[in-house]
Amino acid sequence: METKSVDDYKLILREFARDPFSVATVCPSSPFLARHLADSLALAEARVVVELGPGTGALTEAVLPRLRPGVRLLAVERNPALCAAWRKRYPQCDVVEGNVADLAAICRSQGIDGVDCVVSGLPWPSFNAELQEAGVSGVHEVLRPGGQMALFGYHIGLLMPGSQRFYRLLDRRFSRVERLRWEWRNLPPAFVTRCTK
Repeated sequence: METKSVDDYKLILREFARDPFSVATVCPSSPFLARHLADSLALAEARVVVELGPGTGALTEAVLPRLRPGVRLLAVERNPALCAAWRKRYPQCDVVEGNVADLAAICRSQGIDGVDCVVSGLPWPSFNAELQEAGVSGVHEVLRPGGQMALFGYHIGLLMPGSQRFYRLLDRRFSRVERLRWEWRNLPPAFVTRCTK
């Protein structure tokens, strides 16, 4: 395992131990899951992309090569240590330490009036109903018509009441919600969901 990966594992494990409900994972997403999620969006056509909960940048690494020169990528990360690590790794991109509930205000403060794609690494099922509602409303508000959000979830998460509530919320707010194929090479296995405004 290369040094970057070892450092990522240590950082995420440490932050999980400090705040398991907001970090909600003990390891970065696999490159297989990251590529699957990035491939599910029309990133090559995007002008503005927002990444929610980028952690140490496992998804970012798959997203960046798919973007045209000049595309704006804004990351929003709540955890200060992960935010600092991401900023150091991707100095060419913008990251804001903040909460998904404030996404619309964050975009306005960054001069962003519309987003084409949202990439989410957030643990949505572990959020309470108010945060889920505020976060999904914020995403829906900033997305341009036809814009999309891609997120991933774990099988075990489907059994959580918060997960069932979250997927019902997506169905109510977006014109199309698609459950894409499973990525069995991730630990734990994960599936990608694509939502279209």
